[in-house]
Amino acid sequence: MTRRPVRLDAAAGGAGGSWYVLLEGLARLVREVHPWIEMRVVEGGGVMNHADVGTGRIPVGILNPPMTVAARAGHPPFELALPDLRVGITNLTVNHLQFMVDRGLPLDTLGEWAARRHPLRVPVDRVGTVDRLVFGMALEALGLTPVELQNWGGALIPADNYHQQLALYREGKVDALWQFMGIPSPSIQEAHVARPLRPVALPPDLIGRLTKLGWSAAELPVGAYGVVATPVPTVSMGTSLGFHASVPAEVVHAIVAAICDHPERVRAIHPAAASFDPARAHLDTGGPLHEGAARYFGVKP
Repeated sequence: MTRRPVRLDAAAGGAGGSWYVLLEGLARLVREVHPWIEMRVVEGGGVMNHADVGTGRIPVGILNPPMTVAARAGHPPFELALPDLRVGITNLTVNHLQFMVDRGLPLDTLGEWAARRHPLRVPVDRVGTVDRLVFGMALEALGLTPVELQNWGGALIPADNYHQQLALYREGKVDALWQFMGIPSPSIQEAHVARPLRPVALPPDLIGRLTKLGWSAAELPVGAYGVVATPVPTVSMGTSLGFHASVPAEVVHAIVAAICDHPERVRAIHPAAASFDPARAHLDTGGPLHEGAARYFGVKP
């Protein structure tokens, strides 16, 4: 049977990040298995993707369970409930919040930044990304404001994606990287080559606040980037592939099947996907499965 070609925009994270690499790899895999489906990867973010996919502005996107729960319920940072948001595949990767600073700086924990009033220059991601959302929560937990940071000689420097963060670090315009992505982060790896980095631990109270909102307490693993000598407290979240409810069930079923029937291909896309298991790809969704995905997994949507 000849199928009519389908072209879908698919929102990842910022260029240069693990989500972008992951989604580009998934799109290639789907196209190889089903030449009639083309997924065109575009930049997105861990907050904005839920709004864009939930309203149908973009039909496919990378999601994460904490934001999926909030988006469907209309809880902050979302102003309206998005009941048409659906999940296709879960547990693709695990993303860790990684706060890395120039190795020469005397900072081991996030709290020391405020206590020492260190003039840190930090790149901040776009509004609509999980990186930006959690960074704002971190500043609030520390009782810091951009004005205070500026008074200390520090600054918050806008960065549209991870490529820009890396460029700013290489040019000596920022002293740190704040990224919520899979390990290893390509830009953190390259930044470490340019100017050696060290990890900064999150404080227990911030970790506790984030876990109540759906993130998971975690640790940067020993050996990461060749700089993590002992486990570093942080938080993590899973990665999902989401769809608007209007995407035809046949299309979603084909995409889910192409990915889950070739787990070895998925694991090879990025090290963060090394543990991808199709048997767990419908668990911990944060929302209902799309009809096409439910059909593949043999469960109720």
